Amino acid sequence: MAAVAGFYNSGQTCTAGTRLLIEASVYDEFLEKVKAYTESWQPGNPLDPSSAMGALIDQRQLDTVQRYVKIGLEEGAELLTGGEVVDLGNGGFYHQPTIFKNVHNQMRIAREEIFGPVVSAIPFQDMDDAIRIANDSPYGLAGAVWSSNINTAHRVAAAVRTGTMGVNNYFGGDITVPFGGFKESGNGRDKSLHAMDDYTELKTTWIEFE
Repeated sequence: MAAVAGFYNSGQTCTAGTRLLIEASVYDEFLEKVKAYTESWQPGNPLDPSSAMGALIDQRQLDTVQRYVKIGLEEGAELLTGGEVVDLGNGGFYHQPTIFKNVHNQMRIAREEIFGPVVSAIPFQDMDDAIRIANDSPYGLAGAVWSSNINTAHRVAAAVRTGTMGVNNYFGGDITVPFGGFKESGNGRDKSLHAMDDYTELKTTWIEFE
C-alpha cells in the first residue's frame, strides 16, 4: 500500500502519499520490500488491462518530474529505484515509479508537490518525531498511519493536521463523508452535507414594518 499510495494514477492525485515516513529501526528492511513491489509497478500501455501504471498528462509534466529527480540528487538524496523516462513508442509521457531514500524533510522533493510518481522515504525515531515531520509541511490534505497499536493509531490520527487521515488504509472516502484540507491545501469541505454551504449563497433580508 505504501507504493500504491505514491504511484496510483502515476502520482497524479491530490492525495498522493509522496512522503513515506518509516521508523528508523526498520527503515532499510521496509524500503527493500517497497522497492521490490515498486519495480513490478512499471508504466505500460493504459489500454492493456495488465498495465499497473499509465502516462503523465503531457510533456511539461514529464519535464517537471525529471527536474525534481535532478533536484533530489543534487540535494543529496539517494535514488533507490526508478528516476528514468520510459519510451513505450506510443507517444505517451511515461516515467518510472521513483523512490528516494535518506531524505530529510527540508529537501524540496519532500516539501513541494511534484504531482508525479516520486516518493521520498524519510526515517523517524518515534511517534512524536513522526508527528512533527508529518506536520512540518505547508500542506494538509491527506495522510495515513499504520500501527498494530490502536492507541498509537488514534494519537497520530488526532495529532496530524490533515483533512483526511487513514488508519491502516489509504484512499478511504465516500460521498457521504466531507473531504478537504488544512493550511495551503485549502479550506471548506467538498462531498457530504458539509459541502452544501460551499455551493450556496446565503442572503439576509431585514424588514422593518410600519
